[in-house]
Amino acid sequence: MKTIKQFGFALAIIFSLTLSSCGGSDDNGGGGFSGPATGTFIKAKVGGSNFLSEGEFAVGNMTNGAMVLTGSSTSGKNMGIQLYSTTGSLAVGTYSMNATQDSNVNVGSLTFTDVNLSTFSVIAYNSVNCENSNGTLEITFMDDTKIEGTFSFVGKEVKEDETCDGGTKTVTNGSFRLVL
Repeated sequence: MKTIKQFGFALAIIFSLTLSSCGGSDDNGGGGFSGPATGTFIKAKVGGSNFLSEGEFAVGNMTNGAMVLTGSSTSGKNMGIQLYSTTGSLAVGTYSMNATQDSNVNVGSLTFTDVNLSTFSVIAYNSVNCENSNGTLEITFMDDTKIEGTFSFVGKEVKEDETCDGGTKTVTNGSFRLVL
């Protein structure tokens, strides 16, 4: 009987360690973390805190010169990347994600959304809607199976009445991979 209890205790420890190491998390991104070896992901430093979304928590698509990628964490945070080319194709290169971007070539935005899970209040910070916001996205690799790159931005909070008098959020060390 003692052996069965010890085996059950060991199994419970292994099970809890397995559960604590799984899933999308906002505790592993940014800094020296290189991202997962394969698959779609978004990672960044948001206001100094790590954000990571991978696996089933990171989804996107690219078609006809449009790339949309979004990633969520279990703590109510979301990162969104949108880039649309008016020429019908995207390429390796650097794209401005500011309010003053060249709309004849591309239109894009970077967004960080923070949902307070206790009150369900939402604060969204965007790189394009306000004068003091800015951002850059660089596509570093692109082929028929995946697109990879880096990004950073200062997002300005846009209120429900579409005024830009809210706070800002700085996002640095951003990187992404979208597996097609």
